[in-house]
Amino acid sequence: MPSAVVPAEQPFVPVITGGDVGAYSLAREFHEAYGVVSAVVPTAVNRNLRHSRILQAFPAGPMTQERPVIDALVRVAGELTARSPRPLLLLASYDHLVRFAVRHRATLEAAGYTVPYPDEDALDAAALKENFYALCERLGVPYPKTTTYDAGAHTPEAARRFAAGLGEAGESGVRFPVILKAGDGGAWADIRFEGRRKVHVVHEEDGAEKGGAGEIERLVTLASEAGYTGSLIVQELVPGPDTQLGIATFFRDGTGATRLVSYGEVIVEDHAPGTEGNARAVLASRHPVIADQGIALLDALDWRGFAMFDTKIDPRTGQPQFLEMNPRLGRNHYYLTAAGANPAPYLVEEYLGRDHATAGLATAGRVTAGLVTTAGPALITTIPMSLVRRYATESQRRRIRQAAQQGKVIRPFSYGADRDLLREAYHRATELNALRVFRRHPAPGD
Repeated sequence: MPSAVVPAEQPFVPVITGGDVGAYSLAREFHEAYGVVSAVVPTAVNRNLRHSRILQAFPAGPMTQERPVIDALVRVAGELTARSPRPLLLLASYDHLVRFAVRHRATLEAAGYTVPYPDEDALDAAALKENFYALCERLGVPYPKTTTYDAGAHTPEAARRFAAGLGEAGESGVRFPVILKAGDGGAWADIRFEGRRKVHVVHEEDGAEKGGAGEIERLVTLASEAGYTGSLIVQELVPGPDTQLGIATFFRDGTGATRLVSYGEVIVEDHAPGTEGNARAVLASRHPVIADQGIALLDALDWRGFAMFDTKIDPRTGQPQFLEMNPRLGRNHYYLTAAGANPAPYLVEEYLGRDHATAGLATAGRVTAGLVTTAGPALITTIPMSLVRRYATESQRRRIRQAAQQGKVIRPFSYGADRDLLREAYHRATELNALRVFRRHPAPGD
């Protein structure tokens, strides 16, 4: 099957960076809502994108440096508007690509893009983790006990003092086990050192002579020497399995009204090096406390657009802890659509204007007036159901059965309007390979 081409007569074009399940999900959502073909800008055309009827791929090469990314997006805009001037709605799949778009908003807008993200000061207030935790502290929103290392001011002595402040005898108040992660995820994606992971988990017994403190000292030194100059966050690990993790997604419009609240319970995440933290199955649900706290955070930020919070229920207290905020739709956001709240119309109506953008389309999504709160049950998964059932709690299994009875167990890549036998076979094989991967890298407590 030949790949699609964005029709010249299409009134607007979603331009989506990335090539993972989140990028494909967005293309699917725009096709479901409006019947449009999206332009997807990945590093390379992969099997998620090949032979698709709902997207046209414009491979751009590595997307970690600002100037090449912006140049690629300007070239794509030229191709999409050469014969047919029309709005281009830019949607970034990663935090650093959001930041690139915001920094180069004038250039992108001159090329024809609408950039649906706040300015860089707003990004710093929300997405830089030390700022986010300060906001949580001010509003009384629970978050794990945290301390920060300034990698830009690194010295061997500074690393030693920082590590010595952790643990039962330390001054920071942060106790092991802890996680270490970058305050600036975009900058972290640019550095390399042996053993680097998206998130490092450090136990008190880790390390040679100094236990966990020794391992923290080693990691902050490696990161600093590799060229990372942002903050490094060391945070107490909230105990408990992946099933206590949650994804909370919100949409707040330009008038300051929250229009959408959606919560998904993670069933299980990847734990293989390099992919850790990627949820593989999400059950749409609801959590009123997280909803209220998320709205309070966005109101304090005066946020506009989509935002996603990672959360975890602390089993010791039953209280949700806010882990971080992403200034965009998350990788696994299709759970919103599975639960009945396709995000595409929210973006179109807020940033393009529904009547203008969708003129001449046979189908068109519509945003429900007022606040929409999704409830589920609906499940999205990229792993076999045997793994989903294995890791789910009894309550989750019951609701998954309800979702199945209602036809709401959904594989984001399996879309009837975009069926391709080779791509289907690839994703089925990838699902089955997850059985082997989870045997080698099981979730904690397995």
